[in-house]
Amino acid sequence: MNKEVLTAASSKQVDELCENIEVVGPGLMLSEARKKLSLSAEDVSNRLNFRTNLVNEIEQDIFDPALPATFNRGYLRNYAKLVAVDIDEVLSAYDMLSIAEVQRSEMQSFSNLTEKQAEHSRLMWFSYLIAALLFGLMVLWWLQEPELSVNLFDKSTQEQPASSNVTDIVDVNVVKKIVEAPELSVQPPVVESPTIETNIDAKPESQIKGQVNDQIKVPVNTETELVPDISTAVFTFSGDCWVNIYDATGDRIAWGVKKSGYVMTVTGKVPLTVTLGKPELATIAFNGNPVDMSSFNLGNITKFSLPLILQ
Repeated sequence: MNKEVLTAASSKQVDELCENIEVVGPGLMLSEARKKLSLSAEDVSNRLNFRTNLVNEIEQDIFDPALPATFNRGYLRNYAKLVAVDIDEVLSAYDMLSIAEVQRSEMQSFSNLTEKQAEHSRLMWFSYLIAALLFGLMVLWWLQEPELSVNLFDKSTQEQPASSNVTDIVDVNVVKKIVEAPELSVQPPVVESPTIETNIDAKPESQIKGQVNDQIKVPVNTETELVPDISTAVFTFSGDCWVNIYDATGDRIAWGVKKSGYVMTVTGKVPLTVTLGKPELATIAFNGNPVDMSSFNLGNITKFSLPLILQ
């Protein structure tokens, strides 16, 4: 159940992060610069010897996937030079388009993965319910079995005194017959004999005294759920920077291009595996403590873990 809640929370967090990502393509930058110079698409196509359709496709960020990226970069470079737009910004925006496309496909696969995990979690809980029911029936049967054996033992002990009583009664009747036998014809002198009194008490020779303790202790196995150490990291971006973050469970908790000035807070089980496109554009506070970013190379993609472990 905890896993299903965490999956739903992760999906919600990813949706919130994606809403804050705004990808500005090179076409919009070039189109706005062209309009400021009061140039039409035909004017640009004539000056650059481009087809008018090609100019329109560039401004709409439509690029032929069969065409090598070198050609597209050449078109963008010439167009940016014509309308006086920073070439590096235009090419960077073109690179962001491919990153955004990859991100969309990853989001789709992530959505499918979360659905499968939720279905698997429901199946597992159904299996646990059946196992718990079977275990409860076994415990109930175990508790009732000793009680049945105790009842049988008590019944057998009660039947033993009854048989001894029957034997005693038979012996008393035999004695009475002997005493009451007729006298012989020769009458001896009357001799007063003491009265024989037969007092036979039908009592059991032994009494069974026992105490049966039918309290059965069922061992209870308690599994202590280890609560994962959840840590918080706050990222502040001073420029457009690509980021990719996984937690210790393998769940991706953040990715994509973050705009300048964007503040992102992520939580997850440590260690957090972080990949930054440009580490110099990000400052990080991990559990309230600033992270030293001076050891990373400027302008290079950097991968590290929080708490800080260089890889």
